Amino acid sequence: MDYHILVNKNNPLPRAHIPNDLIDVGSKYKEGIKLNTKVKESFDMLKEEALKKGYYIDIESGYRDYDYQEKIYNRLAAEKGFSYAITRIAEPGKSEHQTALALDFCIYRDEKCYIENEIEDFEETQWVHENAHKYGFILRYPEGKEDITKYSYEPWHLRYIGSLAEYLYNNNLTLEEYYQEKEKIS
Repeated sequence: MDYHILVNKNNPLPRAHIPNDLIDVGSKYKEGIKLNTKVKESFDMLKEEALKKGYYIDIESGYRDYDYQEKIYNRLAAEKGFSYAITRIAEPGKSEHQTALALDFCIYRDEKCYIENEIEDFEETQWVHENAHKYGFILRYPEGKEDITKYSYEPWHLRYIGSLAEYLYNNNLTLEEYYQEKEKIS
């Protein structure tokens, strides 16, 4: 498994790409969410560490196949317009969720689940952003890097990249910037 695979608007996956190592994550948020086995194990460790701080995080979204991504993209484009949708959600084939290496996390507080933009200012979110790299994750669409990632800031979207996460975190790099840097060296 290539944990460093770059999937974005310029690097799509084929429609038929389906990872062969999917596992159910056992999310309280929703049944049937699947991820790559290593990603699930790493998130479980992050979740366990968060619990020690009194933070309850879970997985809201994981693997999405091409057809499901197409449905949610088309729905958002119909509701909000193309120019809104293109910066907020990946087109089918261009979503990291199709790799099973990306997840959207949610936060439980006061018997309620908070998702997406609702968690932006939560202390739990800040803690996840400051600690996810220790478990192989990066915040994939960070604030201030929209011109590089071509997506709006998503405080809930984590991407598993393994040990490379530490380097990207310490150098404040997106995956795109890492590949640009790597290209210059070659």
